[in-house]
Amino acid sequence: MAAFNGVLLWLHLFSAASWFGAVLLFAMVVGPTIGDFSPATSGEVVVKMLPKYLNYLVIFTTLTPILGLVTLLSSSNGSFGVLTPNSNFGVYMSAGALLSLLTWIVTFLVIYPTGRRIIRITKEMVKNQTSQPAVLPKLAMRLKMSSGVGLALLIAILICMVAAMY
Repeated sequence: MAAFNGVLLWLHLFSAASWFGAVLLFAMVVGPTIGDFSPATSGEVVVKMLPKYLNYLVIFTTLTPILGLVTLLSSSNGSFGVLTPNSNFGVYMSAGALLSLLTWIVTFLVIYPTGRRIIRITKEMVKNQTSQPAVLPKLAMRLKMSSGVGLALLIAILICMVAAMY
């Protein structure tokens, strides 16, 4: 059973690192840089890269909390009692889980739909060779800001998870 729990923990950590890395890369590198490209290059990057990025983000945003819950339940023999606030572990794990849910909500209610809308508008713009609609910079700013919020939440989750171990 210990080996199984170890594999679950490793999968959870790998998934969390992938989620964190994706958000970090977008918030710190891709988002700020894409506006510096020419409109043609920016459009091509959005149309070719953003759908793949969003799919990657969806996979790890979904997998990480599920694997975390499965790992917790497996290592505690199915008991949610380890999350009670009478220990640092319970307090920090509960806080991390709550923040994870909040991050999941931001991802699926703001980041993903905004990204899909940007892709749709950019595809139409590239296909019809029209100028940038006024809504596109607003959507880009929403995506940039929500990615920053997601990153801040993921940092808070990481802090909680590490603090739970001490």
